Order: sequence, then C-alpha cells, then structure tokens
Amino acid sequence: MKSLHFPNNIHALACSDFDETYFAHQYKHQESIIEMESLINTLSYKGLLFGIVSASTREMIEECLAEGHYTYYPHFISTNSGTEIYYIQDGTWVLDEDYHAQFVNQQYDKAIILHIEEELNQQGINLITQEPFIHAPFSRNYYYSAVDETTDMHNIELIKQQAELHNYLVNISKCNPLIGDPEDHYDVDFFPISAGKHAVVQYLIKKFKIDHEHTFAFGDSGNDIRMLNAVKHGYLVNNATEEAKSLYSHVTLNQYNKGIHEVLSAHFKE
Repeated sequence: MKSLHFPNNIHALACSDFDETYFAHQYKHQESIIEMESLINTLSYKGLLFGIVSASTREMIEECLAEGHYTYYPHFISTNSGTEIYYIQDGTWVLDEDYHAQFVNQQYDKAIILHIEEELNQQGINLITQEPFIHAPFSRNYYYSAVDETTDMHNIELIKQQAELHNYLVNISKCNPLIGDPEDHYDVDFFPISAGKHAVVQYLIKKFKIDHEHTFAFGDSGNDIRMLNAVKHGYLVNNATEEAKSLYSHVTLNQYNKGIHEVLSAHFKE
C-alpha cells in the first residue's frame, strides 16, 4: 500500500472509526473507496490530516485494508481503544512516543483490569475475553452476554462503577454481528482514563495546533459518541446502529465511507 502525502502545514483534522465506518465488512464497493481515497489525498495537499481511530489492533486493521483493496494508508492510525498512535509515512509505521509515554508514566497496568474482571466475576458478572486484543499494552476487551433488559442495565452499571473505582474508563455498546461479533452481546472495552478515541482527537488537536473549527470525526456506534463530541463537525454515517442514533443526531445521508466523502467534499468546497 502507498502512503498519503503528509501535509507540511496541517490546518484540519479528520478522524474516522474503522469498522462499519471507514471499512464496510459486508458492503464492498471499490468505486466508493477509490473516490474517498482520491479526495483525502487531494485534501492532504490543502492541509488535512486524516486518520483512523479504532478499538481494533494494528494487525486487524492492516488485514482489512488489504482485504478491501485500499490503495493508501491514512496519515495515522490509532489502535487498541485509543492507547496507541502510529503515523504512516513512506510505508513505515512510526509510534507516537510522547503519546505512548504518558501511559507508561502514569503507571497503568493491565493487571488492574484483570483485578476488575475478578471482582465482577465474584458478583456474578462473567466477562468473555476477546482473544485478538490480549497483547494490547494498556487496554483489554471483553464481551458481555445479554440476559434481560433489567439485569443488563444493573450489570452494566456495576461494570462502570468498578472501572471508575480503579481509575479506568469503559466503553460498553451493543455488538454488531456484521463485523463478526456474537449476537446478543455487548462490547466491553477497558482503557486508561486518559485514553480513548476522544483523547486521541484532543491530543492531535493540541500537538498540531489545529483550530477546533476545522475538526471532523465519523463513527457508527455508541462507542464513537465521545469522539464525535470532541470535534466541531461530528457525524454518524447513515448505517450507524440505532443505539448510536438515539444518542447523537448528526447523521450523514450516505453510508460507510460515502458518508465521509459527503461531508469532507461539501466542507472543503466552501
């Protein structure tokens, strides 16, 4: 894969969730991918920094990009629930050492998450480890199997309380079977309180001194809402989950990456 032109003077930032936003698992339309990549590459010469902010691992994202026959890597990819940022230049992945160091310096330890898991287990809440994420340095991902609405609301509140008690954040959202998740389950993602998709956006805005007026984000599920609220122009793509749409009102007319193209092309025409 090729690298996008990396802007010399960054004036705008666009961040996209990966699964079912930038990358569609069930909907394959090569023409829309080509159009989107062409637009982003053109806008990079006008100062747009574009990247992926995902709960997925680097390996999972690379595999999907190859499967989808994408031509370009984005300028950056944030992986593992916003605990790592890589910049891709000339085909080389470069870790943002400053961003990484903050979690090391804050002495975050995944053993704390394992302790939370054990405490929840003792309360009758059994979390199922998502194996592809076990090597993530600062985060841990689980499934929670739905029981009934009353029980689920009670258990989800207990999970949130345990995370807060140990100075961690937790994203909990209904699973999407279209991306290979089990039906009738919730994603439960633990990560440091200073991490997350919204934290990546805030960090990049500060690092590159980007005017908030020129910030964009795109997502499709409940775990994207905080990221959308962290920018000036946040949008759910039209194929977003009903749960997400009940929480956030700005929705594109088009689905998947066509929604990204719709917003960016309209804005940069102005």
